[in-house]
Amino acid sequence: MRNTINRRRWKSRFARRGSGGLIRSGAAAVECAIVLPIAVFIFLGIAELGQGLNASTILSAAVREAGRLACMDFKEHVPPNMTPNQKIVQDVKRVLMAAGVPENAITVQLTHADGNRVGQNFDLNDPSNYQKLFRLEVSVPYNQISSYPLRMLANRTITSSIVMRRGRVATMSN
Repeated sequence: MRNTINRRRWKSRFARRGSGGLIRSGAAAVECAIVLPIAVFIFLGIAELGQGLNASTILSAAVREAGRLACMDFKEHVPPNMTPNQKIVQDVKRVLMAAGVPENAITVQLTHADGNRVGQNFDLNDPSNYQKLFRLEVSVPYNQISSYPLRMLANRTITSSIVMRRGRVATMSN
């Protein structure tokens, strides 16, 4: 009697499901096989884009703060065994290294931004550069900040720059 009841339940389940139920579940598996890789690709692309934007934001903040410091009268902030240019480069690299960028991947340039010396090295310690414009530019290869660099972005660099005037703005003191 018990086997008869189980057979009836099985038959009733199969009868309710019908032969169309097997086709529908197969169609769902095929749809999942098509849609899932596309969804994963889109998700990874969004994550990669977010990581690039985060790196760009950190790079811009480091350049802005270093440029602000470079245009000030900051002699008391520079250690005795270091030039102002070295201090600026060191500060930018420390900020970026704290964000996970390898030090050897960071390129920092301080150059003239006006006049006949455009593109030449700018010495913050040189009194003749007082009130002159300088460009601070920092770049990092994209593959150094990416978890999984895409082929089309593999040879790109993220660059941030700022142009400021070397002036005599006093820093705040106690």
